[in-house]
Amino acid sequence: MTINDTIESYRKRRNRLMPLILGGLALLLVIVGVIIVVTSLRGGGLVKLITTKTPTPTITSTPTETPTLTETTTITLTPTITSTATQSSVYDYVVKEGDTLTSIVKDQNLGENGLSLIYILNPTIDPATVSTSIIPGLVLKLPPPNFPMPTSTPLPTGLAPGTRITYTVLPNDSLGGISIKFNTTIAAIVTANPTLLKDGEKSIIYVGEQLIVPINLATAVPTKAKTSTPTPTATAKP
Repeated sequence: MTINDTIESYRKRRNRLMPLILGGLALLLVIVGVIIVVTSLRGGGLVKLITTKTPTPTITSTPTETPTLTETTTITLTPTITSTATQSSVYDYVVKEGDTLTSIVKDQNLGENGLSLIYILNPTIDPATVSTSIIPGLVLKLPPPNFPMPTSTPLPTGLAPGTRITYTVLPNDSLGGISIKFNTTIAAIVTANPTLLKDGEKSIIYVGEQLIVPINLATAVPTKAKTSTPTPTATAKP
């Protein structure tokens, strides 16, 4: 047998074996595929590793809290009324726009004798011009609560007749009563106080008014007052 015959024989043998080899490989692949499928169905690690899908992250929605509206209570402040401080002694009061002596007595709680006490403490107030003299900015002396009405101070004895004193008119005073008190006459008091005359008539005297009284001009003798010309009694100024 020649070399060529040997080669040809090998080729023929190889051609016969090739289908067998290919068939065997195909069978082997089928067997491996079956094994893989079976293993996958049974939860095998290899197939599971290959076929497990990457889990899609679950997006958790966090609920947004709706803010709760709280009702706000508005507190209205009530203004505190400050009462007038209680005075313990005579004090200054500045007259405001619209003030009158009557309104001052009421606003300052000066009591029933308040008007008379204002005149006594403010002798410069002229009763004839009181409505025009009480102006804004004027400083008045006002009495504290329960301020007593002044009383007459006893005169020293031995004063010469005609000695002039200054007398503050008190409630219920009259020219006749004053004249008796100081041993003088109504005429002498009127002469010493020209403002008491008005159209030839004796004018009204006011509580708190200051009079010039010439004393010891006569002996006090009770006399009956004439009914036609009564002696004026002290009146609170308007």
